[in-house]
Amino acid sequence: MTIRTPVPPVARRAWRPAYSPFSIVDELNCYFDSAAEPNNVQLEAWLPGHLSPQRLAAAVTAVLADVPAARARRAPGTWWRAGYAWQLPLQADSDPLSVTAWRDEAELDVARARFLAAAPQLDRSPPFRVLLAQGPQWDSVILNAHHAAFDGRSCLLLLSLIAERYAGRRPRQAPGAGDAGIARARSGDRARSEDRARSRRETRSGGEGRSGDRAAIRRPGGGSRARGLALRSGRSARIAPQHKEPRAARGAPGYGLHLLEWPGIPATPNPLGGSPVTVNDLLIAALIQAITRWNAARHRRPGPVRISMPMDTRSPGHADELGNHSRLYTVTAGPRRVADPLAAVAGQTRAAKAAPGPLASPVLMAVARTRLPVSVKRSLARLGLRSLGSIGCDSSLLSNLGNVTDPPAFGVLTPTRMWFSTSAHMPRGLSVGAITVGGRLQLCFRYRKALLDAAAGQDFAAEYAAALSALSALAGPAAGAAGAARETSR
Repeated sequence: MTIRTPVPPVARRAWRPAYSPFSIVDELNCYFDSAAEPNNVQLEAWLPGHLSPQRLAAAVTAVLADVPAARARRAPGTWWRAGYAWQLPLQADSDPLSVTAWRDEAELDVARARFLAAAPQLDRSPPFRVLLAQGPQWDSVILNAHHAAFDGRSCLLLLSLIAERYAGRRPRQAPGAGDAGIARARSGDRARSEDRARSRRETRSGGEGRSGDRAAIRRPGGGSRARGLALRSGRSARIAPQHKEPRAARGAPGYGLHLLEWPGIPATPNPLGGSPVTVNDLLIAALIQAITRWNAARHRRPGPVRISMPMDTRSPGHADELGNHSRLYTVTAGPRRVADPLAAVAGQTRAAKAAPGPLASPVLMAVARTRLPVSVKRSLARLGLRSLGSIGCDSSLLSNLGNVTDPPAFGVLTPTRMWFSTSAHMPRGLSVGAITVGGRLQLCFRYRKALLDAAAGQDFAAEYAAALSALSALAGPAAGAAGAARETSR
């Protein structure tokens, strides 16, 4: 059912719509959204008790009234328009809250999958949906947000704002909470201008793109044969598909999810080279090893494993800015074994933090900036992904929201567990979302059903847990953080 709260009338005479052009990242996230591969972000909080649907509905309505950026929508336009723009209406077009009940975690899994099966429509405000899934003893609050409008950090902020209003506390000052969402509009304009300047620099210097697109834009000498050899040598390793269940539909649309809970924050051993290693480095190294072992067991030809790593680009003083403010970096591990894989990963992540890279592949950015209609640009971008994706796309993606020291508290109910995931378009086909709450790490594996079925997804998660256990054990028993992961949901 849907809980609806009346929205107070507004004076429409004084309202003038505020527009902000989509950034390159926003626009590309629209191109790669489809019914088979919804481009959405999931954030889920498990609460040790029950919420009031009426109070939660009032809290969501209050946040929409307070924060213009939360109710942004894609401005209407003709089919031949060359780009999209955000519009900030005075009130939301639809109620984003729905409520359901579940009796066991299997029913919760079904409700979650049904809720995340499609990304929210951008043409109707707001660009997110909230599901209150009420169980026998505890509730789950699930946020489904379109990735063009929000990244993982924005979803965490949005859920915190809703929790504050539910608890009756005055909300923190958020961007867009003032006059007509000017902060959001300026943010979009600033991102657009930064994109253009960065693209010009990359074009002059021949810079390489993110997400393993190096092979797609490399310019080797010689003829077409030399170019083909260079492309083949740069091909990222693809995760070997597997369907264990009988009569599995290999071309099935949509995603499957597998949740895995770690007993604590993984220990970070000291690498042989003496370079500091973070938990994020450990998680990426474990994913590289899991993919390598998974493919070797299925007799896949070894190749370089490349992991996309999103990083927050918010400037100092704008940590609470809503929107999609992330860029992707690539961590690469060659097919040959190295003496210390953790040190190799740590060195690359430090370099990525020190030298910001491009927002996206120069090829994709060039497509997005042309004056062609957006429908044509979307077709070109998707055609490029299908034709060159097997060469240029990274093997997988790991997104880590880090240690949430102040989780969203709904009054006396503070989340005991939180889960986070983002999309994983083919040919990548799998992404890992990590978040730490209360000193415990939770991992969400999101996989395309065309790549893995539920049983195979569980096996891959077990392979990852084994790799993470082995790497954490290098810190020694004194760390006390390594151990076997516990399955919490299918």
